Amino acid sequence: MPIHIDVFHPSRLVIAVVRGTFTADDVRDAVHQFLASDVVHYRKLIDIASPTTPMDKAGAQAMANLVLAQNDDRPRGPLAFVVSPGQAAENAETFAKLTAGERTVKVFQSLHEARKWLDEQSGPVGPR
Repeated sequence: MPIHIDVFHPSRLVIAVVRGTFTADDVRDAVHQFLASDVVHYRKLIDIASPTTPMDKAGAQAMANLVLAQNDDRPRGPLAFVVSPGQAAENAETFAKLTAGERTVKVFQSLHEARKWLDEQSGPVGPR
């Protein structure tokens, strides 16, 4: 599976790592997994620094539209993307701009900096 997702309930953190070749269906399935797992209020780190073939800009826009189309009133936790320069970085920036009203989103080129930023956020949202 090109997208591996780990959920850490005690720390209310989701880490998704994308490796190899992936499709829009893989990303859509991951979004549905987030929603079904009831973790939209958790902090999320999405590592897209090394996919073989990054999604194109239209795919990034489609994923943002999928997230925005969810009729879910629950607050969404902060999201940190870890990217390498190039198309993946552009896609993360596109997604961040399109979904900025939904949650705090930031793009990083360092896993360490992304994790530090997530740890500095006000904490997980939602019931304990």
